[in-house]
Amino acid sequence: MANSRTCEEKAGLDMAPHKAINFWTSVNPAWQECFLLAWQSFQARSIPVGAALADADGTIVARGRNRWNENSGPQGQLAGSNLAHAEVNALARLSPGDYSDHVLYTTLEPCFLCTAALRHSHVGTVRFAAPDPAWHGIDQLPRLNHNIARRWPLREGPAGGPLQTFAAVLHLVSAVERDIQSTIDSHWPVMPGAVRLARELAGPKADDLRGMPLVSALRAVWTSLIRLSTPGRD
Repeated sequence: MANSRTCEEKAGLDMAPHKAINFWTSVNPAWQECFLLAWQSFQARSIPVGAALADADGTIVARGRNRWNENSGPQGQLAGSNLAHAEVNALARLSPGDYSDHVLYTTLEPCFLCTAALRHSHVGTVRFAAPDPAWHGIDQLPRLNHNIARRWPLREGPAGGPLQTFAAVLHLVSAVERDIQSTIDSHWPVMPGAVRLARELAGPKADDLRGMPLVSALRAVWTSLIRLSTPGRD
């Protein structure tokens, strides 16, 4: 029986690259853009979050990524600042107007800063891949008064499956490497498996991943992502 399990595990590892590529090519282009941006932030040792704004036709009209640990960025975007969040950078150059039919895709549930940026940008919907327990309850803010609720964006997420797990693990690897204990503590009760994987990857293994294109890195961690994405396995 033990030998049988070993063979199954080896078969799963052999198939991991193929399955990871098939999965990636099936992902909505807006999500692909978000994760490519988040990966660039991860490689730059900024906080690995990416965001892309799509119009009513699904065309990406703005994009941004976290640039916390970088000296420069595109004109009109923030870098080298605690305010250099992905969603803020994606929305920063929007001209005033009504974007209620637009959707902002982001790899991580928006924090208070990014939620406020969405509200003031008049974007109708935000879809996030992974939840951020540190901001649990932020969706209750519209209850405070009518003015806050008036242009409050619809929040849709998490995405579920490997996208959710990958986004969470990237965020947590960064938190472990930066020793942000508050982030780790807020995630541990709801996704301990993701925290354990992040601790395992942080450091030299993460540095190896940073040297890869996103799809290659996805292939490298695919088996772990599938395990954590299976109900009851976290």
